[in-house]
Order: sequence, then C-alpha cells, then structure tokens
Amino acid sequence: MTKTSGFGADARLKDRKDFRLVFETGRKAIGRWLILWCREGPAGAQPRLGLSVSAKVGGAVRRNRLKRLLREAFRLHRSDLASGLEMVSYPRPGVPWITLREAESDLLDLLRQAGRLKA
Repeated sequence: MTKTSGFGADARLKDRKDFRLVFETGRKAIGRWLILWCREGPAGAQPRLGLSVSAKVGGAVRRNRLKRLLREAFRLHRSDLASGLEMVSYPRPGVPWITLREAESDLLDLLRQAGRLKA
C-alpha cells in the first residue's frame, strides 16, 4: 500500500481549527444527501478529509457506518483529487446509503460540482 492509498493521520482533518478554517474559508457544495466544504490548503500537500456526522442521521452504528463509507470513498479516489485540498463532508439526515457505491457516487458528484477533481 502506498502512502497516498491509506487513510492515516496525514489524510485526516483532526483539529477544531482545521475544521473551522474549512468551514469559514471553503466553498460549499450541496447535494441531496451530502454537504461538502472544500478549500485549498498548503500547496503540494496531500488531500485531507474531515467528517462531521450529526446524531440526526441515526444512532452510533449508523453514524459509524456512514463515516466508514465516506472514508473508503475518499481513500479510493484520493489520487484523483487536487493536491492541497482540504474538505469536510456532512451527510444529511435521511441519507439512504447502504453500499460504498452510493456514498462514492454522491461524493464524486459533489467534488465534480466543486471542480476539485484532477482533469
């Protein structure tokens, strides 16, 4: 496994200040089941993902499942993302995802809408 194919510490937004920076200076893309905030981070850095999943989407098991699906979709397409990208994804209440393919499709649609995929 290469460094860019995992979801280690270098692939995560962890600090409150990082999340706040993305929320305040990033652009928002809204889909039916997902909201995505994106901003350009440090040039040349690997893309990073933060997750914000409200209790409104369900219990702990459901929230953790959604987070796993989004992390895996991000991991699979991390090499397709613009370098330095920092993003926070927020699944909306009522999200019906069961499979990775559904989460992946919604995430990629919003990334295309935001113009954050490599050409």
